[in-house]
Amino acid sequence: MRCDCCGSADWTPLFSENGIRLGQCPRCDLLYIDDIPEPQRRMTEMEAGHYAGTQEIVAADKQSQSELILRSRFQGFVDLAREHTPSGRWLDIGCGAGLLLGLARDASYEIEGIELSADRMRIAAQQTGATVHGLPVEDVGYPDDSFDVISMINVFSHLISPTETFRELARILRPGGIVVMATGEMTAGAQKGDMLHWNLGDHLHFLGDRTMAEYAERLDLAVLHHERTWLPDEMFSREWLRVRGRSKAKNALKSTVNRTPGGLALMRAVMLRRQADSSAHSGVFVLAPR
Repeated sequence: MRCDCCGSADWTPLFSENGIRLGQCPRCDLLYIDDIPEPQRRMTEMEAGHYAGTQEIVAADKQSQSELILRSRFQGFVDLAREHTPSGRWLDIGCGAGLLLGLARDASYEIEGIELSADRMRIAAQQTGATVHGLPVEDVGYPDDSFDVISMINVFSHLISPTETFRELARILRPGGIVVMATGEMTAGAQKGDMLHWNLGDHLHFLGDRTMAEYAERLDLAVLHHERTWLPDEMFSREWLRVRGRSKAKNALKSTVNRTPGGLALMRAVMLRRQADSSAHSGVFVLAPR
């Protein structure tokens, strides 16, 4: 079991969730599970809507609702892309229900998507009119220099081999093209309590402190933009309360807190104090081939 980022055979176990162990590479800080699935198994999980045996993948209707709630964040990714590459062809990998694709279209990009969940793929195609593929990007067969912008929003952690995916993105990007990526990013000392749920099995990789710099060095990428947001500060917000996840009980709790006067302020104070030492962050990157 070698690290996808640096190739090291060292792996320091951290903790388990859903019967799956998460560990970290001591050389480049990449966090990854000890049972990375084969591509066919991964596609079977996506088709069945389950991973790690019984854990559910978020349904298409909940995904669509969540994207609408988080619309301003998705618009931020479009605005960020326009600062670097203001026009051209845009490919959204893991396009979900298609909100980001629609926003990119409204900004005058030509759009195309990839989504491995069949229900989400159908919704995205219907909502945007775009071609949406149900295959990993490595298997679609795009010609060289196909796109000006490629986005991967909350996709990195699901990739079987980020190295192979980054290489494919560099191949199909046009000169001057960029990758806009958002994903979980852990600073030093990651522990199980740093996040309420790691969803291991669905999530396979997380960036560590030194990971993206190592990927960039090995794959000849330039990091044009990098920003971090502390995840507890982002999660315990009015937006987060409106987003519906896998658990009915937690969704009911969110609704109760949202309806209770002062509920959000109280919950936020309690949870931020409880997770004051959390290493979990949300990282946003703009990458380009050198």
